[in-house]
Amino acid sequence: MFGRFLIIVTLSAYSFSPVVGDETMPPQAFNQCANCHTTAAEGQHRNAPSLNGIVGREIASLPDFDYSDALKAEKGIWTKARLDRYLQKPAHAVTGTKMYFRGLRSAAERNALINWLAKNSVPTVSSPNSKKPTLGAIARTERAKKLFRPCTGCHSYTKDAPAKIGPNLFGVVGRPVASFPGFDYTARILARGGAWDADSLHIFFTEKKSFGQGSHIAFRTLKEKEDRDLIIEYLGALSNNQD
Repeated sequence: MFGRFLIIVTLSAYSFSPVVGDETMPPQAFNQCANCHTTAAEGQHRNAPSLNGIVGREIASLPDFDYSDALKAEKGIWTKARLDRYLQKPAHAVTGTKMYFRGLRSAAERNALINWLAKNSVPTVSSPNSKKPTLGAIARTERAKKLFRPCTGCHSYTKDAPAKIGPNLFGVVGRPVASFPGFDYTARILARGGAWDADSLHIFFTEKKSFGQGSHIAFRTLKEKEDRDLIIEYLGALSNNQD
C-alpha cells in the first residue's frame, strides 16, 4: 500500500492539473502526451515531434524530425477530425506508426485536448527540472549504474543467463516485446506488441501501472528524460560489452 502511494506521489509531481476558467492550462489528457512531446517551437523535440501548431500542420512535415515511413506516407494536414481519429487509436489510424499509444477512448477528452492544442501553440509545457546541467561522461556512467541497480533484483542481464522473476535484459533494446525464450509473460505484456526500442521504453518507464503480477509495481517511475535516456543507453550497451 505504501509503495503504491509513493508511485502516485511521484507521478503527481509532474502532472498538469487544469485550472477552472484558465484556457491556457493543458487538459488532463495532455499528461499522457507530455511523456514524449513538448509544445515548444523551433525543433525542440523529445522522443516525438513538438505539438506546437499541430492543428492545421501538414502531416510529418517538421524538417528536423525523423518520422516513421508509415506517417511519411500519409497525405494532407492534421485537421481536428483527423487528429480525433488518430488519437482514438493511432495503430488503427496509421498502420505501422511508431507511436506507442493505445489511444484516448473518451471523445470528450480528445475534443478538449485538440481544442487546447489549437489555441495554445506557443507556450512550452515542461517539467520544472527540465533545464538541469548536462552530466559529464563519468558521472553519466555512474548515474546509469545507480539507475540500473534496482533492475538486478528481478532481472538477469548477462548473455545466456536464465530469467529470474523477470526476463533476462541482455539484448532487450531492439528485441520484440515478450520474446525471451521460455519466459511466462503476463497477459498485459503479451498484449503490448511491438519491440523494446527507445520510444517504447521511454513510455514504459513513465507510465502508471496498476497493481498486479507482472505490473512492475516495485519499479519507481523515471520522471526525468535524462534518467530514461541513461538507462536505455545502459541497457543497449549491455550486449555490446559482453560479446
